[in-house]
Amino acid sequence: MALKPVTVSQLNEYINRIIGTDPLLGAVVVKGEISNLKYHSTGHVYFSIIDDASKLNCFFHREYAAELPWMLEDGMEVILTGSISVFKKNGTYSLYVKEIELSGAGSLAMAFEQMKNKLSKEGIFDPAHKKQIPLYPDKIGVITSRTGAAVKDILKIIQTRNNLVDVIVFPVAVQGEGAGREIASMIDYVNARYTDIDTLIVGRGGGSADDLWSFNEEIVARSIYASRIPIISAVGHEIDFTIADLAADLRAETPTAAAQLAVPDCRMLSEQLSELAGKLQLHLSNKLMYHRLVIDRQAEAMKQSLADRISDLTEKTKRYKLVLEENNPSQILGNGYTVLSDKEGKIIRSSAELECGEVYNLELKDGSAQCIITEIGSDKDA
Repeated sequence: MALKPVTVSQLNEYINRIIGTDPLLGAVVVKGEISNLKYHSTGHVYFSIIDDASKLNCFFHREYAAELPWMLEDGMEVILTGSISVFKKNGTYSLYVKEIELSGAGSLAMAFEQMKNKLSKEGIFDPAHKKQIPLYPDKIGVITSRTGAAVKDILKIIQTRNNLVDVIVFPVAVQGEGAGREIASMIDYVNARYTDIDTLIVGRGGGSADDLWSFNEEIVARSIYASRIPIISAVGHEIDFTIADLAADLRAETPTAAAQLAVPDCRMLSEQLSELAGKLQLHLSNKLMYHRLVIDRQAEAMKQSLADRISDLTEKTKRYKLVLEENNPSQILGNGYTVLSDKEGKIIRSSAELECGEVYNLELKDGSAQCIITEIGSDKDA
C-alpha cells in the first residue's frame, strides 16, 4: 500500500514537533566558535557556531542580546545554552540561544578589551576622577567572599599593622552567575548606609580568568566609579588585571597588599616618630650651640669695638687737651706775654688803638697793673 503524501509544511511541522518534544534538544549546551556574525537592525543577532567539522545556525533574541555585557565577535569561543527549533519556512533548524558564556583565553581577552575601550571613552578610568586614599582611616570596609583566604589575609594584616582601625566585612559572591550584580549592589549599599567608612577594599583571592570575570563586568566598574568612598581593588594575584582595577581609586596587586595600603603600620610610625624626635633634638641642640657661638663672637667683637672706640676717644681727648693748653691765655702769659685792655675791658690789639696819657690795664701771669701811655711808636719807627 502506497504511503499518502504530505505537504512540505506538514513535514516540517512534524519535524519541529518531534524536535520540540525531545528533552535533549530542548535544553542544549554546546561549545564552539562564532562565525558569520550579524547584528540585525531589529536587535536580533544571527550567527553560526562551528567546530572543525560542522556548523550550527544560531538565533539570539534581542531581549537576551540586550543583557549581554559585551559584543559578540567572529572567532570568539563560546558556550551556548538554548533549544533547537525548526524554521518551517526554510526547512532548517537553528539553536535559539538564551545564554552565552565566553570560553577560552582569547575570547575572554577580546571581551575584556571591548569593555575596557568602552568605559575608557566614557572617562570611567580617568585619573582626574580618582580619590586619594586616606592616610589615617578610622574604619575600613571589605567587600569580598565571607570565606576564603582573601578575607582572612586582609583582617590579619590590618590587625597586625594597626589595631586601632575598625573593620567591617560585607560578604558577597565573587564568582558565578549574578556575582557582578551582587558586588555592585553592595558597593552602592555601603555608600548609602555607612557614612563613617573611610576606605573600601573590594576584591577576592586568585583564580582562573573565568573565576575573576565578575570583576570585569560593567555594572561593577560603574558602581566603583560612582562610589563616594575611596576604593582599593584587590583582585587575584599580581599578574591578574581586571576592569575593576582600572576603575578603582587605587589598585593593589593582592588582597594582602590592599590591607597594607589601606592602613599605616603603627609600629613603624612609632619608630619613625622616635627617630624624628631624636633628629629634632639634635638639630635644636646644634642650633642652640651655633647661636651661642655667634652671640659670644658678636660680644667679643662688640667688646673689642668698644675698646677701640674708647682708645680713639682717649687719643683725641689728649690731642684736644694739648691744643687747649697751648692756646690757654694763662700759658701764654706764663711765657712772658701781657694782655693790654682799656678801662672798659676792651683788649687792645693794635697801637693804633692807644692814646697818650690814657690809663690802661695790664694782665700778667700772676697779677695785674695799670699803666699810662706816654709815647706811641710803630714797627716803622723801630
